[in-house]
Amino acid sequence: ITNGLLGLGKVFGKDNLVRKLLGCLNDEWEPKVTAIEESKDLKTMEIEELLGSLMTHEVKLNKKSANLVETKPQEKRRKDIALKSTHTEEVSSDEELEEED
Repeated sequence: ITNGLLGLGKVFGKDNLVRKLLGCLNDEWEPKVTAIEESKDLKTMEIEELLGSLMTHEVKLNKKSANLVETKPQEKRRKDIALKSTHTEEVSSDEELEEED
């Protein structure tokens, strides 16, 4: 969008582009956007630095979602089986033991 506007003569500063890029991200990116806004000076931040940070976060999100997809089928295949106990306990007294002898 910004490149199209640049072609029409609208010029954006670095800080304005960084803010617009951060504003375009969806709710899934909100924690990362907040972290960038609080830890970095957006007026001096380069777009390449922002994109690198966002791409790193995207790779982490993709790995996390891939791990979730891999673990779900295993969870479905696993079945817990409860067995009914038929064990009866025999109690022997001293008298019963003497009678048996």
